[in-house]
Amino acid sequence: MLSHEDIKDFIEHQLTVWSLAKKNYDAIARIKRKNTKVDDLLVGIQWNPGRIGSTGAKIDVKTISERPCFLCRENRPQEQLIFPIAKGWEMLVNPFPIFPVHLTIVSETHRPQSSIPEDIVNMATELPGMAVFFNGAHAGASAPDHMHMQAVLKEEIPLIALTENYHSKSDFGIKFSSQFGLKLPFFFISGVVAPDESGMATLITGLKSGGLSDRGELTDSSLVNAFFWLDDSGILRFINIPRRSHRPSCYYLYGDNCRMVSPGSIDMGGIIIVPREQDFKSLTADEIRRIYSEVAITHI
Repeated sequence: MLSHEDIKDFIEHQLTVWSLAKKNYDAIARIKRKNTKVDDLLVGIQWNPGRIGSTGAKIDVKTISERPCFLCRENRPQEQLIFPIAKGWEMLVNPFPIFPVHLTIVSETHRPQSSIPEDIVNMATELPGMAVFFNGAHAGASAPDHMHMQAVLKEEIPLIALTENYHSKSDFGIKFSSQFGLKLPFFFISGVVAPDESGMATLITGLKSGGLSDRGELTDSSLVNAFFWLDDSGILRFINIPRRSHRPSCYYLYGDNCRMVSPGSIDMGGIIIVPREQDFKSLTADEIRRIYSEVAITHI
């Protein structure tokens, strides 16, 4: 189990030897954010110019097949340090951070971002105080060809705080967001895993979740966002967000009608990342609600 000091030391050491990463982490202090209410979810809109590469990434099969995988060890910058967090996995400092603590946990082998990896449970246990998250290959992943997870401080994610408030840690099992008694812009699944054998069924649900297939069934493992974390009492929890599409229609429009929003877990967790200033200035709560309704499920 890693302490906050372990993680802080790893990040600080990385920034002393990698000027690009240091520049981008220093820029975090200048990032602008504003909040808006989307139904009963308080959503932050964050202007991150440095995320243009991820938000604008081409993820079609041709593009992916023709570019070197930037998560494979042989293609990474020499300055990028490795923390061997668990067998088969390497922890890296994300050089294009959204928050002051932003880690990427990469499979040592090149394999597709096919479904939520079971090792996400071990990562959440190994990183207390952090939320380990997964972007499905068609749900926000900018590297759908290489299995990876990411981790940020759990306090950064509004949806986690909301879920902990409306799904008690003593209420073990699955609870749908529609049972929270709130008006929320999309549907998600909350799980509180009992620390005994009875928690296995809950955990299986969390690991096997997916999004809407072409036939409208919750079976497509590439269309899901997931957060796993330990709450303050050490109970394992998760949120699964079934998706229906990778990007909203406004992403593909031109001129003033375009909104460069490509939702991944962080966006679905209540922090909309925009790399362009014009979107930061003009994006409204109604537009965010529409984006959520196009990429996620509004009700079950």
